[in-house]
Amino acid sequence: MWLESNDLRLNLVKAKADPELRQLQDQLPEWYNLSEKVWYAENMPDRMTFKIIYRDKAVGAAELVNIRWYNHKSEVRIWLLPEARGKGLGKAALKMLMDLAFNTLNFHRLEAEVYSFNTQSLKLIEQLRFRKEGVLREAKFFNGQYHDILRFGILRQEYLNLKSANE
Repeated sequence: MWLESNDLRLNLVKAKADPELRQLQDQLPEWYNLSEKVWYAENMPDRMTFKIIYRDKAVGAAELVNIRWYNHKSEVRIWLLPEARGKGLGKAALKMLMDLAFNTLNFHRLEAEVYSFNTQSLKLIEQLRFRKEGVLREAKFFNGQYHDILRFGILRQEYLNLKSANE
C-alpha cells in the first residue's frame, strides 16, 4: 500500500524489517533519546500477563503492559469475569502487581487507563491512590457512543508512602 500526492509518496513498510529505514534512523542521534526501546535488547518483554485464579478457577487477568524498562514504567491492566467481581479480587490482584512492579522490578511509575463509564475501575484506581493525570476526550467508542479515557499514574514513592500508612 502507498499514499501519493504530487512529488511525495508514503510506502507502507515493516519498520524493523526495512534496512533502509533503519539506516536512516541511525543517522538521527535524537532517535535514540526519543525511543527508549532501542536501549534494551529486543527479547525484553513489553508485557507480563498473569492469569487470575480464584478457588482453582481462572476468572480474569492482571497485566503489566507497555513496559518501558529504560524508563522503569508500565501500564497496569486488569479484567475479571462478571461472576468474580465484587469480591475484592481486582483490588488484591492490582496490589500484587503494584508490589511486583515497585519492589521487585524496581519500576518508578505505573500508569492506568480507565474508561469514564467504568465506575468500579475508577473507584479501585482511586482507592489505590493513583492520581488522575489527564483525559483523552471521546477516545473510546463503546455501545454506540464515544466516551472519555481517563489517564492515571502513581509513583514508587507514593506507593511506598501508602503501603507504610496502611501497615
